[in-house]
Amino acid sequence: MNIDKIEKVHSVGHRLKDSKITVTRDFKFNVAGTKTAGTQGEVINIPQWIGKILSENKLATLDSPDMITELKQALSKEKMVGEYQISTLDPHFYIKLKESMKELNRDDFDKVESMMLELFRMRRGKLVKIADSIKLNSELYNKLTVEESIFYKTIHENSVEFEKQIRGDLNEQSSN
Repeated sequence: MNIDKIEKVHSVGHRLKDSKITVTRDFKFNVAGTKTAGTQGEVINIPQWIGKILSENKLATLDSPDMITELKQALSKEKMVGEYQISTLDPHFYIKLKESMKELNRDDFDKVESMMLELFRMRRGKLVKIADSIKLNSELYNKLTVEESIFYKTIHENSVEFEKQIRGDLNEQSSN
């Protein structure tokens, strides 16, 4: 399975989800029969992609989560849960983080990227160990991002196939 394609689909889905905006200037618009209006000071739910356009045009502020804080918390939790446990991340964690990183200056980007890679490498190591021993179950699936669940399934399938290749026809020999 191609992670890029899955990530693109989930990115679109994420941008279609509602997010809160605070209107900074009154606006009204009608696009393709969809009417939207806002009054200064009003807080409304609106699809994220529209909120981003309004924010870029200084008509509203997009109330988005502070992904750098979420990254620091995720990294801290991951260190605490131990070597064979994995903490829960939002399925779109990396998608949201990468989106918010686009807004950072070079120095901040480098620092955040370093933390993201530390978290990624820590989780990747744990996922390889866990995927080698158990099949993905719903409890574990609910802790993973969309990218990690694809990675997990790939590792598990490759591990099972590798074991079959190493064992060869030993099972046939032992039954005789």
